Amino acid sequence: MSAWDDVQKAIESGDRDRTARLVAALDETDRRTVAKELPGTLKRLRAAAFGFLDHRVLQAFLLAGAGTISGPAAAAAWLSRSDLRPWWDDDRYCAMLCDLASIRPDEWRAEVAHRVAARVRVSEESWAHWRIAAALAKSAGAAPPASDGFVVGWVTEVSPHELADDPFLDALAPRLFEADGVGAALAFDDTRLQWDKTRKGTWAAALADLARTGRLDRKTLLDGCVSRFLRGGTPHNLRWFVRLHDELEPTGEEAAARVRDYVRLLPVAPPTVADAALRQVRRADDLGRLDEALFEEAAGAVLFRPEKKLVRAALTWLDRTARARGRVDATLRAVPAVFTSDALDLRERAVKIAAKHASLAGDAVRAEVRDAAADLPADLRPAIAAAFGEVAAAEPEPEPLAAPPPFTPREAPAPIASPTELAEEFITLLGSEENWSAIERFLAAIVEFAYRDLDGTREAFRRVCSDRAPSLLERMWNAHVREWVRGSWVQFPVRRLLLPDDTPSPVGEMRAAFVKGRTRVQGRAWIFGRRSEFLPQMERFLAWRRHEVVSALGAVPVLLATPTEGSGHIDPDVLVARLERLEAAGAEPGRADLAQAMLRVPREIEPAAVARAKGLASDAGRTVASWLAAGGLADPAVECAFPGEPVTSVGGQDLPRPTHVLATVDVPGESDIARLCALSRTGWTDHGGSFYNAFTGFWPSVMPSHREAAAAHLLPYFVGTEDEGWGQGTVALGLAEADGPAGAATGTVLACALANRDQHERAIAVEALLAFAARGGLPASGTGTALGHLAAAKVITVPRTVKALTVAADAGAHAAVWEVLAAALPHALPEPGERAPAGLPDLIALATRLAETTGARGAIPAVADVASRGGSSRLVRESARLHRTLAP
Repeated sequence: MSAWDDVQKAIESGDRDRTARLVAALDETDRRTVAKELPGTLKRLRAAAFGFLDHRVLQAFLLAGAGTISGPAAAAAWLSRSDLRPWWDDDRYCAMLCDLASIRPDEWRAEVAHRVAARVRVSEESWAHWRIAAALAKSAGAAPPASDGFVVGWVTEVSPHELADDPFLDALAPRLFEADGVGAALAFDDTRLQWDKTRKGTWAAALADLARTGRLDRKTLLDGCVSRFLRGGTPHNLRWFVRLHDELEPTGEEAAARVRDYVRLLPVAPPTVADAALRQVRRADDLGRLDEALFEEAAGAVLFRPEKKLVRAALTWLDRTARARGRVDATLRAVPAVFTSDALDLRERAVKIAAKHASLAGDAVRAEVRDAAADLPADLRPAIAAAFGEVAAAEPEPEPLAAPPPFTPREAPAPIASPTELAEEFITLLGSEENWSAIERFLAAIVEFAYRDLDGTREAFRRVCSDRAPSLLERMWNAHVREWVRGSWVQFPVRRLLLPDDTPSPVGEMRAAFVKGRTRVQGRAWIFGRRSEFLPQMERFLAWRRHEVVSALGAVPVLLATPTEGSGHIDPDVLVARLERLEAAGAEPGRADLAQAMLRVPREIEPAAVARAKGLASDAGRTVASWLAAGGLADPAVECAFPGEPVTSVGGQDLPRPTHVLATVDVPGESDIARLCALSRTGWTDHGGSFYNAFTGFWPSVMPSHREAAAAHLLPYFVGTEDEGWGQGTVALGLAEADGPAGAATGTVLACALANRDQHERAIAVEALLAFAARGGLPASGTGTALGHLAAAKVITVPRTVKALTVAADAGAHAAVWEVLAAALPHALPEPGERAPAGLPDLIALATRLAETTGARGAIPAVADVASRGGSSRLVRESARLHRTLAP
C-alpha cells in the first residue's frame, strides 16, 4: 500500500490526527505525490456527497495540503479555496496545520499567511481563512497582514479582554481607522455581550483602557476617530467610532486642539457624529478657544441641520454664551436660520432667544432679524416686533401647492419569445424573489412552449439546468428539497418537464384542501413547505392553481389567467380569444385557471367583448360569457372593525395572536370564486402568527378589481408584522394599482406598511400613498382611523409613520396626508391619565405644518381637549399649536 493510499483513507474518514501524523512522516517525493492527488480526490468526494462534505474531512484536506504543497502561492491558493472552508471550526486544526508547515522556513509561512490574508474579504460569513492566516503569521513570528479583510477578521475574532496580550495589537490598531468594514463589523460591539457569553467587555472600552494605561497611544486613537469621521460614511459604519471616541473622553485641551476638524463635521456628518462633534466644540468654547469666525461657522452649520435634537442643543448653547462671551450680534445673525424650521417648537424657541438678547444688538443686526422675521407666521411676528421694531410681513404671491406625481400604471411585461429565452428567464428567477408578475409571464410561456414543442422546451431547460441547477435533473433524494421544489412557482413546472415521473402533481388533493376550508396541513408540507399549520384560503387557492398549471404542461395551448395589465387585470377581449383558442384545440381550462381569469376581469367591460363571448361553445366559454354579461363579481360586502381591547378568540377558538383589527368579507354562494373571496371571522383562527411570506404579495393580483376584499384577506397576516421587511410596501402598492372601493381594510394595510421598520418598505408604501392620491382613491379616513387605533394600542411605531408621511407630504400629497392625520388624531390622542404613544407629538407637529400649508380650518374636539389640559408637556404644547392653527 502506497503512502498516498494511507493518507487518502485518513482524509476520507475525517481523521485529522492520523492525517497529520501520516503527512508529517512523508519524504519529499511522497509529499509531491500527495499534493498532486489532492485536487482530484476533493472533486470526486464532493460529487459523491452532492457538494456537502463533513467539516472534519475538509480540515483533513487542509492539513494535507499545508504539509505537502511546496510553493507558497500554490499552498495559499489551496488553503483559501472556498470549497475547503470548514462550516464548523474548533481551531485545533490551525495549530496542527502550523505544526505541519513548520518544516518550511519562517519566510515561507509568512508569505503564505499574507497571501491567504489577501483573499479574505470584509464581507466574509466565516472567518476560517482568517484563522489560518493569523496562525501562520504568529508561528512565523511575522508582522501581521494589513489587508482590510484581515483587519476586519481581527476585530471579529479577537475578544476584547485578549487585546493587551495580542501580538497584532501595535501593528493593527492604527489600521482600525483606515480599513473599510471595521465600523460595520463592530457596529454591534455592545449588544454582542448579550448573546456571546464568552465575551468580556467591548472593543471600545478595551482600547480606551489600553490608552489610559499607556499600552496604546491615546493621540493615535483620538486622531484616528476624527480622521474616520472626516472620511464620512453611514451612521451604521460610524457608530462604533463614535462609541470609541466617547470612551476616550477627550479633555478640553484635546477638544480645543482638534476644534477646527470638529467644526468641519457639523454640516453634513451623520447625526451621532455631529452630536459628538458639537459637544467637543462646546468644550473648546468653554476654554475660550473658539474664535468668532469659527463660532459663526459652527452655529450656522448646526442650525441648518434637520435633526431637532442637534438644533435644540445648539440653541441652548447660543443662548447661554451670547452675553457671557460678548457675541450677541453673532448669535442673533445665526438664530434666524431657525425661523423657517418645520419644527414649530424650535421656531418658537428661536424667537424667544432673539427677543431675549435684542437689547444688546447692533442696528445692522436688528435690521437683519426684522427682515428674517417677515417669514414667520402671524402669531410669532409680534414678539420680534416688540423687541426689534415693526416687522413687515412678507406678502408673496401664494404659490399653488404641488400635486402628487401623476399615476402611471405599470405595463405587463412583454411575453417570452422563445424556449431559449424562457430557460434564461428561469435562471434569472432562481436567483431572485418570486414576483407575481414575472411568475405569471414565466408560467404563460412554459405552458405555451411545452404545448407547441415539448421536446425542444425540455432540451432548453436541460442545457441550462445541467450547468446552473443540476439538482433538478436528479431523482429527489431529500424530502425537504422535494417539498421546497413543489412549493416553487418556477422550479416545480421545470422539474415536471425534466422528470415527469418523479414529479406527481395531485391536483385533486389541492382542490379538496381548498374546498374544505379550515383544513390543517398534516405532514404535507409540499402545499407550501409548512407542516402542521393552517393555510390561508388564498394560499390554498394559489397552491391548487400552481399544481394545476404543472399538470397542464403539454396538454393545453394557453393559460387563461395570465394578466395583460400590470395591475393584474385581463383584457376581456384577450380572455375570449384565449377561450376560442382552447376550443379550437379541444382543450378545457383548469378550474383554478378559469376562476382566476374571471376574477381578473376589469370593472368596465367593453360591449364588443360581451358580444364576442356569446359565440363560445364550451362549458368554460359559456361560463365566461355569462360572467362578462353580468359585469363580473359584484362588490363583496367588507367590514373592518377596531375592537377597543385586543381580541384573543373568535367563535370559541383562540387566535394565534391577539389582534386589534377584525375584518370580514361576505360573498354568497358555493362557487370556487365565492369560496375564495369570502372571509368569515372564524377564518382569523386559520393562520399561524408568522405565516406572512413572499407569496402573500400575490394576493392583490388575485382579485385586482376588488382591492378592499383582498386587503381584508391580508389583515390577519399583515397587522403586527411591521418589524419585518417582508414586502409589505409592495403589497400596499399592488392595492393602490388595483381597482374597486378602498375602505378601512385597504387603509389599515397602508397604515401598517407606512410604519414598517424597513426603510425600503416604507418608501414603497409612500409610493402607494402617492398612487392612491393621484388616482383620487386614497382611503384617507380608513388609513387615519387605522393609524390612530394601532398607534394608541402600541401596535405600530409612530416615529416611522411620521417619517413616511412627511416624505409623502413633501412629494405633493399635502392635502391627502392632512386628511389621514385629521382622521388619526381623535383615536391616537390619550385620555387624561393615559400615556401617549411615543412619537405622537411629532405626528401632531406634522399635522400643524400641513394645516398651515393647506389652510385647513375647523377645530378637532379631541385636539382641543388635550390642548386645554394645561401643563408643559410637549403633547399639550403641540396640541395647542394645532388647535390655534385650526381656529377660524
